[in-house]
Amino acid sequence: MAGYIYTNWRGKEFVIDEHFVDDMKKRMSMDEGSDPDELADLTPESVMEMLPTMESIERYRQLEELWDGPVSQAGG
Repeated sequence: MAGYIYTNWRGKEFVIDEHFVDDMKKRMSMDEGSDPDELADLTPESVMEMLPTMESIERYRQLEELWDGPVSQAGG
């Protein structure tokens, strides 16, 4: 079973193979609104193409949560 190595923005490496994609499909199938047809089309290759965009979206979402959180009293 061949796989790809994805390195995230922090330098951590992940093996993207059929096992990873199967686990991803299981997690996504539990989410409301997931399209089963789109999940069936996921392959290690397609996930490798999508990961940089998915990671950027998640990082932006996390930053928004930080910005919307309470203001630190120590900062002024």
